[in-house]
Amino acid sequence: MPRKCLTQIEIENLMKDLDEENFDDSDSEYEDEFENSIFENNEVDLDVSANFDEKVESLFSWKEVEGSEAINVLPFSGKVGLKFDASSFKTENDFFKLMFTDEILSILVEETNRYAFDVLNLHGETSDKRNHASSWKPTNKNEILKFLGLILLMGHIEKDSIQDYWTTNNLWKLHFLEK
Repeated sequence: MPRKCLTQIEIENLMKDLDEENFDDSDSEYEDEFENSIFENNEVDLDVSANFDEKVESLFSWKEVEGSEAINVLPFSGKVGLKFDASSFKTENDFFKLMFTDEILSILVEETNRYAFDVLNLHGETSDKRNHASSWKPTNKNEILKFLGLILLMGHIEKDSIQDYWTTNNLWKLHFLEK
């Protein structure tokens, strides 16, 4: 199917429109414009929402809690702060192990393998849609740790797409995950 191309005049008009725009807007100005455009573009019936607000206000009214309804707030008597001695931790891995203990990792491995087994049995091992399923092998603690590490690193290492984190291309792959 042929693609429609812009004519030279259309391109010039677009460029002229871009030149005339002011890009010095603050975020708050943009948010105001965005909120206004939502109401304009979606043709929201403001009468309905106004009537709704009035009905809700007539159903509910705020009142101070009195007498037996009042909640007795107990004073906090616990120790504020961390519940462990953080000075004993030497590396980031020590903190990571607080959350992902060997027991938790074992459960993750077991449940991941169980899920894969169920999916393979449900769909068959040679499904056309799941070619990767025929090469499935049970995962282990080391693979789960690499996966969790990769998930945490995704916030720090920017890639163009999710698939780029899983590439096997030597130029783009994350070599330190092979260790």
